[in-house]
Amino acid sequence: MNIFLIILILTSAAGLVATTRTRAAQIARMAKTNGCRFEREKNSITTEQTAGRLEFFTLYFHQYQNVCTCSDDFAFIRVADDNIYQDDNPKTKPIKFTIFTAELKKRQFPALKIAPIDSPFAPSQYALMKTNIPQIDSRYRIHAPTPAAALVLTPFIIGLLKTRSNIYMELNDNALVYHENAQMPLSEFQQFRFRAIQILHEFENVIIRLDEANPTTTATLTPKTQDDAEAQAEAMVKALCTVQGHASPKNGGWRGLWIIVLLAVLLGISLLSWVILNNWIPR
Repeated sequence: MNIFLIILILTSAAGLVATTRTRAAQIARMAKTNGCRFEREKNSITTEQTAGRLEFFTLYFHQYQNVCTCSDDFAFIRVADDNIYQDDNPKTKPIKFTIFTAELKKRQFPALKIAPIDSPFAPSQYALMKTNIPQIDSRYRIHAPTPAAALVLTPFIIGLLKTRSNIYMELNDNALVYHENAQMPLSEFQQFRFRAIQILHEFENVIIRLDEANPTTTATLTPKTQDDAEAQAEAMVKALCTVQGHASPKNGGWRGLWIIVLLAVLLGISLLSWVILNNWIPR
């Protein structure tokens, strides 16, 4: 009887130790250390409106696990494991990403989407733009509906894109989603979170400066050229002002001139017809 009791105690102890070593248990401890709320599973990690605006959440089916939530005066922040199912075949294994999301409480981002060229999330409804920086254009597809997105491409962000090939970043309205196209190992989970928060703080600084600036001077808010990285950021802003496939201003000017000529011709024909009707046709 004692032997069975000892075996039962040892088995229970082994099970308890195994449970504390699971991914969920270790992330839960990290969440507590960081002052975050932990949830084993969650149906959504953003508001419904946010999920509808970000292309990342509108593609495929997402299942969220190990969700860590915290908040400050600026944003609601979540880090979670995302199981992404690309079809409804039960035998299809999900893609597993660790993702970071932030929803600003009072401010908005300019719309921007950056994805690795080979990512299943690379296609976008927005215009494709080129930076003319080979290290970035060879790795990423960058989409933005307006040149204003260039204002958040700071030297720090450009440096990340030049040195890393696995970044996915999407901004729209008050929301940000960021991941590195992989599920983070537990040994890198905290570093991933800190890196994402650093990116968010970089955007916060830009947005605050934009809000404080006079709208007529917004375009001058790119960093001053103090070193090579900042010079590259300024070049990036200029490059992103031209959308691929759009006609040049010169061609647009010629089209405007032709429209004026055609209007003048039509006006002349109308005047000539009026003269003929009133002077040459007998009454």
